[in-house]
This record gives sequence, C-alpha cells and structure tokens, in this order.
Amino acid sequence: MELNSYFQGLLSNIEPSPTAVKKAKKAHEDLRTFLKTDDEISKADPDSYLSGSYARDTALNTIKDVDVILLIDLDHKTTEPAVVIAWIQASLQKNYSKVVAQGRSVQVTTGTDFDLDVVPSVPISHRNGPVWIPDRDAHAWVATHPKGQLAFGVQKNDATDGFYKHLVKIMKHWKDRLPTEAARANSYIVESLVAESLVSTPASYGRAVVDILRSIHTRYAPYLAAGSVPRISDPGYPSVNVTKRWKFHEFSAFMKEIQSAAKTAGSALEEEDKNASVIVWKKLFGDKFRPKE
Repeated sequence: MELNSYFQGLLSNIEPSPTAVKKAKKAHEDLRTFLKTDDEISKADPDSYLSGSYARDTALNTIKDVDVILLIDLDHKTTEPAVVIAWIQASLQKNYSKVVAQGRSVQVTTGTDFDLDVVPSVPISHRNGPVWIPDRDAHAWVATHPKGQLAFGVQKNDATDGFYKHLVKIMKHWKDRLPTEAARANSYIVESLVAESLVSTPASYGRAVVDILRSIHTRYAPYLAAGSVPRISDPGYPSVNVTKRWKFHEFSAFMKEIQSAAKTAGSALEEEDKNASVIVWKKLFGDKFRPKE
C-alpha cells in the first residue's frame, strides 16, 4: 500500500526540530559576522553564503553541521590551498576555541557544540557563479558550484510539486539506517541519485521510493560486473563527478542494499493488507514510519 499518511509522519519525525534550526541559525550568523569584520579576512573583500544540506533544506534531525562558503579575492594560481586554510584557521582561532583545519575547509565548533565548516572559495568568473575551493590533500584548487546546487534544488522541487526535497530526506534516512558504514554512501551522492531518478511528479511517496530504488539498480548494477565505480554528475554543476572519492567496495555495498531495498519496497507497495504493508515498510524506515501525530 502507498500509505501516504505514514510517509508524511516519517517526514515529520525526521525533520530538524525548531530548536536545532534556531541553534544552527544563530551559529552561522555569528560566524558570518565575524568573517566579515575580522581584521585579516576583511582585507580579501569577503562575502559568505550557506551551502550543504542545511542550505538546500535536505538536512535531517538535529542538523549535523552547516557549510559556510567564504568568498574571497585572491590569486588561486599562485596561492597554495594549505596556505589559505591555515590563514583562515589563524583568524578563526581569535574568536573560537576549537578550530580544526580540514582538507577543504576549516571546522569551527561553537560554545554550544555546533559545527560549522568554513570553505574558502574564489570566484571562477563572477561571485554568483562557480568557484574554486581548496583541496589541501591534492595541493590543488577544484571547481564547484554551491549556488548552482541551491538553484537546482529549488527548481527540481518546484517541478515535482514539492516531492523532491522530501524524497531526498526519506532516502537519506533510509541510507543512515543501513547496517554497515561502507554501504552508507555520502549524503550528496544519495541526493544526486534521487535527482536523476525522479523525472516527474510521482503519484505517491511509496511509488516514488520504489521507482527511485529500481532506477538506481537498473542504471548502475552493470558497473558491479565491470568492477568500476560509475560517474555521477553533480545536478547543480554537471561537469563535477560526485563519486570521484567513492571506493568500489563502498559502491558495491551500497548497491547490494539498493537491490534488497527495491525488493522490500516493491513488496510493501503491493501488499494489500495495511498492517502487513506497514510492517514491511518499517524494514526500510524503522519505527519513525508512522502516521503524523
């Protein structure tokens, strides 16, 4: 059965709480104010905007962190990524006690134990377009388009009558419940897979979940036999491959779960007895799959 009321209840149960949203909002606003006014960073004509699942409205539960894109003016061709990351880290340490340099960002943990990832970026052509961000480990700058990702999400959601972002959340929740870490694909890979699998407004959440799982399996199962990881384009910037860091054993573990989930979801959808259908759907979504209270 489709059980739309149960899927609506699931969405209600996995949405970030008002407390989590309020905490995230204060944390990123305070940080962005500091970035704008810091004596050192202000020399690079800084601007900032939000990115990641929080900005795209696909975050779950407590909101793990918030990504802040820090636009700055510098010559990326002559500046090593590690230098920029260290420079931003030094400035942030003036205002925050826990600041950690990462491969592509500087992570700040606030006094309320909330994490923010500051990603330095340099516009490729203009400030509303794609940007270069540092890859400290690769000693290179790589192209990405956070604003393109945001715009795509809005357009796709409108084109599917609001189903898209809800289905991303549903599929991320399913992914987070998988039994092994190897199978739990990066959340943006899952988001990208939903984006390419959802081609029109679905009739219901249940049918959409079945179609998405089957579509992923049909499209990518052949890569298992070939022993290779497929290239999956960033829906907001198709020239970028979102699976370039995905290892084959992780892809294989994920696809095994996709195949199993497709069979389970199909059985749940075809089951005509409501109680029996609920039991099968719960194999995928757990006890949070219940009518909205």
